Amino acid sequence: MRFGGIPLSRDWGEKADRVSRRLSEFSRLFKSKSYCKPSDLFFSIEDLPSMGKEYWFLHFCAPPKDEQVVLTLGRSSEPVRVNKSKVRPNTKEGTVQCAAVCWHYGKNGKSADFNSIANVRIGKCGGKGASGLCMEHGKGKLLVSGKRAGFRIRLERQGKVVFSAKAKPQEKGVSRELVRLLDNPIAPRLGAAMINYYYDFSGKLEGKPLSGRAYLQKVVAVLPLAPWNWVRLHFAGGATLDSFEAKPLGGKAGLSFATKSYFEKGGRRIELGSLKIESWLKGEKRVWVLSGKNLLAVMESYALQPFVMSQATTFRYDEYLVRVREFALKAKGRAYTLENLGQGVGLVEDASGYLL
Repeated sequence: MRFGGIPLSRDWGEKADRVSRRLSEFSRLFKSKSYCKPSDLFFSIEDLPSMGKEYWFLHFCAPPKDEQVVLTLGRSSEPVRVNKSKVRPNTKEGTVQCAAVCWHYGKNGKSADFNSIANVRIGKCGGKGASGLCMEHGKGKLLVSGKRAGFRIRLERQGKVVFSAKAKPQEKGVSRELVRLLDNPIAPRLGAAMINYYYDFSGKLEGKPLSGRAYLQKVVAVLPLAPWNWVRLHFAGGATLDSFEAKPLGGKAGLSFATKSYFEKGGRRIELGSLKIESWLKGEKRVWVLSGKNLLAVMESYALQPFVMSQATTFRYDEYLVRVREFALKAKGRAYTLENLGQGVGLVEDASGYLL
């Protein structure tokens, strides 16, 4: 059998058919899952098909303080190298291998608590036998347990607790969202489902009390990774700004779109429409400007955690911790600035390249 002059093995067609059937089965299964409880998606490990990806993302922010904690776990259906670790798509007795990057900014600046391969499972974990997400490798450990009413999080490094917290739904506004991106007429076997929790938290970082806002996310996708920018800012007075812009062609061909941009205060969300993000300088000194109709936000980076993911292609994903230096928004007949919102801090994600 030949295609374009390239010789192919005799069973190539059978292999292609098997992949096609597997994708179809996964698509039907994925669409049929009710995920009636958000935790059903968060506390699950999926049987990933070709191009499948699964990851957990947890972010803790405590404005006006600079302290932040970022916890990321992820895997792919194909082998992928993340930074210096090669993650293989193997499953053993309910345990999967993930790339795990856990880091925080504390009293002594940035600290990388974990940046390696880890074994991840769903089940009984923790000293009290709570059911949840368990990540372990050597003396590094992350435990996330709970349900809709709240979660417990504990991060250990070298056997010592670095961060512990209790997270519960915020009193006002949307506290959780189950998002489905599966009905795609162009490529019906591609799509994603995700759960987002918008919670408050209280706990300890490096032994000192810390409280603020928590964002917990789980995503399962059958999609290539393409460039994006995501900005999430929290203000001392309780307001939040969230903006996501996908750039499927890298933003160079004029094709980009904002899937969600909003400002939330007092439990009320205000849609901001399409926003534009630009940057100057590099590394931890990078300056970001987010702008749109009646909005200007200037952010200064103060910490950076880079990710480099490679298969046949390379995808770069950088997490920046930022302080808000200037902010002006006019919405619904009101003006919002740092004077009435309080100091703002948060996270900017900058993703480039592609990963199939």
